[in-house]
Amino acid sequence: MKNTFFWFFTFISISLCAQNLKDNFQYKATYKLTYILDSTATSFPKSEVMVLLIGENISAFSSRSKSLDNKPSVRGNSGHTSINAVTDLHYIVLKDYKRDFIYYTRQIKEDFFYYEQPKSLCSWKLTGETKTLNGYKAQKATTIFSGRDYVGWFTPEVPVSDGPYKFSGLPGLIIELYDTQNHYHFELIGFEKLDPKPAFKTNLKYYIHTDRKTFLETELRYRRDPFSYQKNPNLTISPEVHKKYIESFAEILEKENNPLERE
Repeated sequence: MKNTFFWFFTFISISLCAQNLKDNFQYKATYKLTYILDSTATSFPKSEVMVLLIGENISAFSSRSKSLDNKPSVRGNSGHTSINAVTDLHYIVLKDYKRDFIYYTRQIKEDFFYYEQPKSLCSWKLTGETKTLNGYKAQKATTIFSGRDYVGWFTPEVPVSDGPYKFSGLPGLIIELYDTQNHYHFELIGFEKLDPKPAFKTNLKYYIHTDRKTFLETELRYRRDPFSYQKNPNLTISPEVHKKYIESFAEILEKENNPLERE
């Protein structure tokens, strides 16, 4: 009985600590992401600048337009509106080094969601191949993640076991990563030590905790019909106009048929 209570209270303590994430970011890695959202239009890739902020215990990966004080504006019906920047990618991926968890966070209208996954999502195979990338001595590794085969190049010269999006677990920073179809390609374009070190703090208890499947269903429901997702008493729309909006949103979604995660 004593052991039962000990493990119960230990679990509660860990859960509460995991909700409160704080650190000071020491480094910033900047990546260029070139990606193809529409598999029927491979000749027209998109690109976006992404930022990985690295602390002692936490890292945060997002579009540059969402990092720190920047707030995103909208493409299609994908997010909320601001005049500062434009992005397709509204998530922030947090990696908790101590607890070995990934927290995928996303705001939809006034709701903040997160789901968690183990940080060790990728099983890497080192090939022994090396080359120089952006002045760094890099080593090649391969993995399979969410329905895609990936090639990753990492450098032990930056002893941070992290990388873009949910990728990590190599003995050095990932400085280039791409799937074998080259539909998603991350390239390191900058790495710097931060001084002063910006503070980061978030408490996941204010988020809606869900799982990936339920989150994707919720996100799709919003993307299909933002007007019905959250009723706004100050907004009136006729059934005819509402129908046209839904048809327009459906056309947008048809062209976003190639997500990074297939499974």
